[in-house]
Amino acid sequence: MFKIVAIFLVWSTLVLNANELIFLTHFENAKKEAVKINKPILLMFTQENCPTCEYMENIAFDDAILANYMQQNFLLVKLDINKDTIHSYLKVYGTPTFYVLNPQGEKQGRPIVGGGTSDAFLKLLKTYQ
Repeated sequence: MFKIVAIFLVWSTLVLNANELIFLTHFENAKKEAVKINKPILLMFTQENCPTCEYMENIAFDDAILANYMQQNFLLVKLDINKDTIHSYLKVYGTPTFYVLNPQGEKQGRPIVGGGTSDAFLKLLKTYQ
């Protein structure tokens, strides 16, 4: 009986955390890692008390299809506009602002400003591939 309960607990923990995205929080280290693994960077600028940022993190990114696409196709980076260093070539037009960058940190296309449904955000991300 103990083994069944233990297996269930491990399984439920894996299922509950399956969509949890892992964001790096240091831009320069992220660029080095992106070059090493040859993945573009999805950079999210955020700040405390940002309702749209919270919506994206807690609702949109909780969608399994979107979360899987993001994790498989990008190195994810999140920077707080009030706490982290922001390079001058990256403009923040409000939060959240998203940039897709090549592994060297160069902008690819226009920034994505604001939030949206998981389906809409996935559609936008696919235009960068």
